[in-house]
Amino acid sequence: MKNVAAYGLALLFLSVSTAHATPDTEAAFAEGTSLMTAKRYAEAADKFQAVVNVDPNNDLGWYQLASAYRKAEKCERAVPAYKRYMDLVPNMPDPYYGLGLCLLKTGDKPGALASLKHFVAVAPRPKSKVWIDHATSVIEELTTAQPGTDGAAAGPKSAPSPGNAAYVEAQLLRDRGHIEESIVKFKQAIAADPRHSAARTALGELLLKIRRDDEAITVLRATVDKNATYSLAWYDLAFALRARGQHAAAVDAYEHYIKLKPGDPDPYYGLGRSLQHLGRAADARHAFETYLSMEKRPSEQRWVESAEAQLRTLAAAK
Repeated sequence: MKNVAAYGLALLFLSVSTAHATPDTEAAFAEGTSLMTAKRYAEAADKFQAVVNVDPNNDLGWYQLASAYRKAEKCERAVPAYKRYMDLVPNMPDPYYGLGLCLLKTGDKPGALASLKHFVAVAPRPKSKVWIDHATSVIEELTTAQPGTDGAAAGPKSAPSPGNAAYVEAQLLRDRGHIEESIVKFKQAIAADPRHSAARTALGELLLKIRRDDEAITVLRATVDKNATYSLAWYDLAFALRARGQHAAAVDAYEHYIKLKPGDPDPYYGLGRSLQHLGRAADARHAFETYLSMEKRPSEQRWVESAEAQLRTLAAAK
């Protein structure tokens, strides 16, 4: 669910942390803020991550990092950033809104309800009315009985995953650079809840980042076997398979992802590259052309140029 909150929430109620600020962190923060304004959220997250890596007590850096991840639709990373901000600034209402929305995205409905209800209860009016109204509408959606049922007939609410605590700790360890400890915690989360798709996928992504591709493929294969509708796992699996030269399997994984996320341009670039390697020139051209027709983000210009170059290569080979 894309929320309707504007960027302005990130500037409400915040305490400004200046401890341990350096010219480099100040510059990174300013760049991140500009990227947020330009809606280049993933790039903004990289800048804010650099800030908190240098200054882990920078509360505003953590808040902006969480906000950037949420708007980049990477809620599994936003949640621990919000919680780190809340550790540093425990009495501020603002993080409860974004945290609630992200908990909902990651499947923790009880946690989402608790967070959003707290936000509605403590956020100041009228300055935060827009976000209070939206939080209230989400709460109503979550608490209204489905048509044809009443409160007595409704089944029990799903409990939070028993793997959530280890999952959140794993992300914090990863973001602080404690890679091996993070891997152990991700595995603990999965052991506690074998169907914790977000933990499995995050572990796969981390293994990819540290070039343990074969392990990543094993983890991500298990993720889609457990939950074939978890789109992010299909995308990461496709990327890993392509990186290992397993192009036929990568094509299959990309096609699974496209069925789940037909409006996302990203898979078509990787799909085109794998189809090229398989000698399926016509299909590769179609994939690259589809990518170019869909990709409108200024931040992706280098991939647009690469896709155009691949099309020229395919045309020359005719």
